[in-house]
Amino acid sequence: MEFKRFSSKNAIRMCICCRKRLKQKELFRLKTQNTKIELFDGNGRSFYICKECFDSDKIVMSLIKLKKTPKDKNIIKEQVEEIRSKWQKLD
Repeated sequence: MEFKRFSSKNAIRMCICCRKRLKQKELFRLKTQNTKIELFDGNGRSFYICKECFDSDKIVMSLIKLKKTPKDKNIIKEQVEEIRSKWQKLD
């Protein structure tokens, strides 16, 4: 599956973790599908996480609060690490 960056030129979005408002292109866009956290692929609802939060462990607690994510910290950490590796391959 190919991942693309979906962003508008000047759109402002909010990080679900720290609540900072940044330009859309400066944020990671993710989604949950069947209790799995994934990079956004253009389908479904999504949410944004800033680079600072994505690189820190604060992201885990924020993701636990989402309705459709697993409540186990270890599962979320594994999924975040998988997303980090995929995102690094895109850059």
